[in-house]
Amino acid sequence: MSNPGPTQEKAITPKDFTQEWLSDVQAGKPSTVELGRRFSQKLVTQWLDVSENSDDLVYCDGAGDGGIDVAFLDRGETAEGEEPAVQGDTWYLVQSKYGKAFQGIGTVLAEGQKVIDTLDGKRTKLSSLAEGLLDRLKTFRGSASERDRLVLVFATESPLTEDEK
Repeated sequence: MSNPGPTQEKAITPKDFTQEWLSDVQAGKPSTVELGRRFSQKLVTQWLDVSENSDDLVYCDGAGDGGIDVAFLDRGETAEGEEPAVQGDTWYLVQSKYGKAFQGIGTVLAEGQKVIDTLDGKRTKLSSLAEGLLDRLKTFRGSASERDRLVLVFATESPLTEDEK
């Protein structure tokens, strides 16, 4: 018997990886709104390793979202009877832009300002989901320690240019 030798695997390029990762986001004929929702949901659940059904995961995407598509509360882990976690709790506030919804640096600035205005109470036309999230964020901010954080995440399917960063 002859040994066929080692198989050669093709190197996966970043472009190939992105195409494969986005394949289920793009499956079927979703609307642009559905594409954005699928993208942000997959991004957050995989990046933060959280179930899409977690009580600490809030989907707000759509009209009146206050600039927040998805939010996730990452609770600092403590074992029973231990001191509070060194890292504290972190709310990740995610603004995602998929496809043509991202139009460069102006998009980053405008969407970031929306989130800040929402947190400051300057946006009054919020959806019921966004209002519920804002109530949770107000409670969080009111009782936060120096270990707790709010993190604004801006996500696109392509890397930002140096100017956009």
